[in-house]
Amino acid sequence: MTRTVAARRARRSVRTRRIVRATAAVTAAFSLLTAALILLACFVNDQRIDRDMGSATATVTEVTDRRAAVEFDTGGGHHVRPVTGVFYPIGLIEGQRVQVEFRRANPDLVRVSGRSWTVAVVPALSIPAVVIPLAALTYAAASPRVHRPTPRVPRTDPR
Repeated sequence: MTRTVAARRARRSVRTRRIVRATAAVTAAFSLLTAALILLACFVNDQRIDRDMGSATATVTEVTDRRAAVEFDTGGGHHVRPVTGVFYPIGLIEGQRVQVEFRRANPDLVRVSGRSWTVAVVPALSIPAVVIPLAALTYAAASPRVHRPTPRVPRTDPR
């Protein structure tokens, strides 16, 4: 009876380690995919702006940790306040006037003039830079080598 209980515990332990390792690997891969998609989205938005570009002087109306809200006139008397704010808002302060570039067909797609998707590389890669080492440590901790008992070598007495 104790053999079956011990065998069940061993199988459960192996299964748990496999699940932990798989979860760690998927988490690491997901963080890389997320960073790649963020950069791709920034690149695509920049290309859309570059193909149909308008420019204006905007006033920064609000700055939070995640975005900077701006308002500007597109030139035809159309006043715009993009809902998502401006792309690449690093270093902006409330009340500041900045040059912006926007897509004329969709003025809500706006970025600070002179900035591009390359500004997003460091923030996007910071996600996998933190997640991957943590996932690697978790994977290693769940490795069977870590949990394998040390083999006992019988002593031999040199008499």
